[in-house]
Amino acid sequence: MTRTNENLAEGKLANQQADIDTIAAFSTPPGQSGLAVIRLSGPEAAAICDRLFRPYGDRFPLPSAMEGYTMAPGIWAEIDEVVLAAFRAPHSYTGEDVYEISCHGGNAVRQAILDSLINNGARPAEAGEFSKRAFISGKMDLAQAEAVMDLIHAESEQQTELAFAQLRGRLSQAVRLELDKLYGILAFLETLMDWDEEEARPEDRLQVSRDLVSSEESLKQLADSFRYGRIVREGLSIVIAGRPNAGKSSLLNSLTAHERAIVSDIPGTTRDTIEIDINMGGYLLHLTDTAGLAVKSDDPIEQEGIKRAQEALQSADLVLWVLSPPLGNPAELHDEMNTIREIQSRGQKLLLILGKDDLRATVTAEEDPASFAAEYLSDVPTIAWSAKREEDLASLRKILFSFIENDTLETDTKTDKTEEESSGHGIQSQTSAAIVTHSRHKALADKSLKQVLAARQAIDSGLSYDLIATLLRSAVESLAAMSGDDVSEKLIDTIFSRFCIGK
Repeated sequence: MTRTNENLAEGKLANQQADIDTIAAFSTPPGQSGLAVIRLSGPEAAAICDRLFRPYGDRFPLPSAMEGYTMAPGIWAEIDEVVLAAFRAPHSYTGEDVYEISCHGGNAVRQAILDSLINNGARPAEAGEFSKRAFISGKMDLAQAEAVMDLIHAESEQQTELAFAQLRGRLSQAVRLELDKLYGILAFLETLMDWDEEEARPEDRLQVSRDLVSSEESLKQLADSFRYGRIVREGLSIVIAGRPNAGKSSLLNSLTAHERAIVSDIPGTTRDTIEIDINMGGYLLHLTDTAGLAVKSDDPIEQEGIKRAQEALQSADLVLWVLSPPLGNPAELHDEMNTIREIQSRGQKLLLILGKDDLRATVTAEEDPASFAAEYLSDVPTIAWSAKREEDLASLRKILFSFIENDTLETDTKTDKTEEESSGHGIQSQTSAAIVTHSRHKALADKSLKQVLAARQAIDSGLSYDLIATLLRSAVESLAAMSGDDVSEKLIDTIFSRFCIGK
């Protein structure tokens, strides 16, 4: 773009911004710190800074930043020494003139500067308003804007990698590619609709059907990626369950590498759920240790613990059921079996942990969990476990990596692969494919897939091109909404209201 064109574009943007407020907010969290940043965006940003900022002596200004003083209006007293950074429209985060004031991080200082900006024409920014303006000005689409908050809230390496990939447009590019495919099919259908029925060729319908099959496959892959994307974004919920004194707390302590739960030979030591978040190989895991199940108790506290354990099981992505020697009496084993089958009936994944495996040699065959599991639970993935064997922890971690990345519980851990290789390096293990991370995206991908499938069935059944085109337009509408095309103002407001103020 030539400098003349840049000036014209900037002038057009300035006209568009004539009736837009200038907003200001803290961009750094509340509390004392070495530095704080205050962001100002809008058509009056430059004028407000001109009124409140005085250059610092004869120091040479930086290309886009200058040291100086922020002044208090009215009394014109100096508030603080600051650095003022300018980002001119349209080459800024919001697409508007943006100024960022870096000041000392004391609460009183930064509040005084923000008050000065507001008293001179700015207004306090609403939650997510800077990012909303970036979306409205076309600096990013809605999927990228949602990735901004994911990146801010990321707690693990994989969350950070995936959020950054979304921010760079990986999902948006995949959506545009699928939209281009559907637009191409629609254009071909429009051509076919212009022909007389006598001119219709069977190979044309066959070509449309093939193209729709290709779109089906791509959309299904996109929708199916939500399982992995959700686990990365939200973390994997793992519930450790079993009878009292089965070794659940020892397993929790091994996974966390800390004595987070009390371990005792006395049954019923854990009477409440213990929830701990850990970072394992770059993945966020939500671990929950529970009170012993499959027992009957008249103790109201123990009953409440069992109730909470059952509630935790309902929402688990993966249940680690610990079965240890000596086994309970037949009635207790029956209850334990019923609970395990109930978990399976809900479609939840379950891994049977044969705990205290170092004690197998000391128990009879009737008390041996491995023998019981082989006879009655042969369909359940199983791994032997002892808190005294470090190799058992390494094996369990490999199984968890496999579950996260491949949705499988591969218990054959006899491999020469290192733990890092077993983890697949996270996002790289998913190749460069787009990954859906939000339920909103998943619902839209499912809806678009459903319409494309219906269109393909219609073309194969010889139905009219008009009907097929209508179905495809609906598919396009759903898919386009993923990146923010033709979405309601209410939805936009709802999404950006979840952002923090200053972003």
